[in-house]
Amino acid sequence: MAELDNWTAEYAGLVMGEPDSAISIVAVDGLVSLPDVRTSDLTLVQQHGMYPGDDYLNGRTVTLTLEVYGSTDAEFAQELGRVYAAFAPTGPEKPLRFRLPGLAAGATAFVNVRPRRRSGPVDLNFAHRVCNIVVELFATDPHIYGDALVSLTLSSPWAGSTPKLRFTQLGSVPALPVITLDNAKDCVLTDEITGWYFGMVPLAGGITINSPAQRVTATATGTVHNDRITPGSVWPEYSFGEHRLSLTSGAVTRATTAVFTWRNRWV
Repeated sequence: MAELDNWTAEYAGLVMGEPDSAISIVAVDGLVSLPDVRTSDLTLVQQHGMYPGDDYLNGRTVTLTLEVYGSTDAEFAQELGRVYAAFAPTGPEKPLRFRLPGLAAGATAFVNVRPRRRSGPVDLNFAHRVCNIVVELFATDPHIYGDALVSLTLSSPWAGSTPKLRFTQLGSVPALPVITLDNAKDCVLTDEITGWYFGMVPLAGGITINSPAQRVTATATGTVHNDRITPGSVWPEYSFGEHRLSLTSGAVTRATTAVFTWRNRWV
């Protein structure tokens, strides 16, 4: 989908915060805040402290404060109706897309939410066709996702070249890429910053490394080749910060090309 303008948001087809729009964004709460943490620590019996368990995140609550106004009674009623229609309850989760400089690396991002509460006073401002509406949205998945996929390409050395893929991983959650290899042969992918590598021997042709699913497959047929992963390999995972990747291949006709694809995530 198209990039939003800075300081705007979109939900269920309703765009908020555009210049001269009748629906302005006053405040957004819940995108910077960390969702509640659900712990599994256990109290130690007759000892100080607790036994540490795993921590998990609960859902995320996002609160939008909107200012709605109209130059006539009819326009005011129409704009309020648009807000009511977009933030109607009991529907499925939909992406709340936003572009707020400083959040999500400054690009358009989204969180999947559904309306849970909507409030607004009928007061003196309302009589002058201005109303502040507070909408509470809830996301069962606490992650914030980059709207656009990240796609990067790396080739193996060829004709004297020694290419490297240098990039900055911007998501706060480690990226688990899907890597598509063309003309692969006994490849080894190495992150030269961490020293971690992922190798496959013997294996040639079009190969897909699916880090989220932890599967190596033939791209054309989907045949699983996890038994070809070399000992000591670590599934490709790129944490926040700088990375430098290299790819070695036994291909002799031309270079092996790897395409990395993932979606940035934040919490």
